[in-house]
Amino acid sequence: MKVGVYAGNALATTGGGFVIVQELAKTLARRRSVSRHQFTLITAEAQPTTTFEGLEVLALSQVWRESTADQLKRRALRKLNHLRGRQWRTEGEFSQIAGIEELLTREKIDLMWYLSVWECISLEIPFMTVVWDLQHRRQPFFPEVSEGGEWDFRERWMSTVLKRAAMIIAGNEVGRDEIERFYGVHQERIRLMPHPTPTLDDATGGAPRPRLVAGDYIFYPAQFWPHKNHVNLLLALRILRERHGLDLSLALTGADQGNLSFVRQTTRDLGLTDHVHFLGFVSRSDLAVLYRDALALTYVTFFGPENLPTLEALASGCPVVASDVAGAREQLGDAALIVDAKEPEQIAAAVMRIRSEPGLRERLIEAGAARARMHTAEDFVAGVEKWLDEFEAVRRCWASGANFRAPRQ
Repeated sequence: MKVGVYAGNALATTGGGFVIVQELAKTLARRRSVSRHQFTLITAEAQPTTTFEGLEVLALSQVWRESTADQLKRRALRKLNHLRGRQWRTEGEFSQIAGIEELLTREKIDLMWYLSVWECISLEIPFMTVVWDLQHRRQPFFPEVSEGGEWDFRERWMSTVLKRAAMIIAGNEVGRDEIERFYGVHQERIRLMPHPTPTLDDATGGAPRPRLVAGDYIFYPAQFWPHKNHVNLLLALRILRERHGLDLSLALTGADQGNLSFVRQTTRDLGLTDHVHFLGFVSRSDLAVLYRDALALTYVTFFGPENLPTLEALASGCPVVASDVAGAREQLGDAALIVDAKEPEQIAAAVMRIRSEPGLRERLIEAGAARARMHTAEDFVAGVEKWLDEFEAVRRCWASGANFRAPRQ
């Protein structure tokens, strides 16, 4: 089969999405000679900023051209429709979608592989997709998944897309069970494939790079959403400094998604201004250095069931303190200290253990390295190809782009 792998805007600033695109694209290129299927990387960028050697790259800019004014108008219409509770596509988007589907048909794409459920640009061509989380169902009170019609939009989108997918990838059993329970998708259309451990090996280059943060610090790479729980981590830092006398700081990376000013103000209110480093968006090479030198990763998000930075830390030799969200224990096993992220005392106690308990830091690093090796990009792609082999017998039964009259007996 000819499989289109949609990368969207494959830019480094998209964070975890960019990492997954890079890992899978490199793996697909390596496996060209052994795969029964042909993979085409499809991007929304006119000129992709990243080249994927060995893979055909198809740019949707051939049919998807919008001026800045058109983009703003489309986004405003979509937002208005969200508030009105209308369909998940605006009228102005249908011509674009039709053009995209015409292009994919012309390129004889048999099946689309969407690396995120939010990237499903066509539902007419058979597709598989990846679900990262359904937290709007588990925790609808967070403003980023509820305000401005966002909850209704997510619900309509998920209900439409997941029920039409040929196959859905879930990273762990918690994620698989949520898809089945929330949207009535039968398990035969859900495949359990743990997401691959991202690598940072090549990011630092040859010679060792200098430290970016002086002294001992804990590290939290997370965009500034309320669900990332920066405030309870700040409270834990104050406990560590004032109650335990640790000369410890906190390094924060990530883009502002609306909550940065509140986190900064909380930092000032807690008297921690000199001990919190707001580093903004950083490169992959800087990220590798931050993991390398941190006392621990403190990944205290309220969202699951999986999180990529915890895997990056395991692969980088950085001990992990992670929140006890549903799915965390399945993903991390005994390679992390799991805490109730609502309790700053528990976060602080876990950091204190890593700092003071003999042999614990080394044991976590060793267990983390073993855990990181369990699920690679090769494993992930091999799992996808196994399903493609099965689905090929179904997909060969009709030609790409053929028009059919639905049987309604």
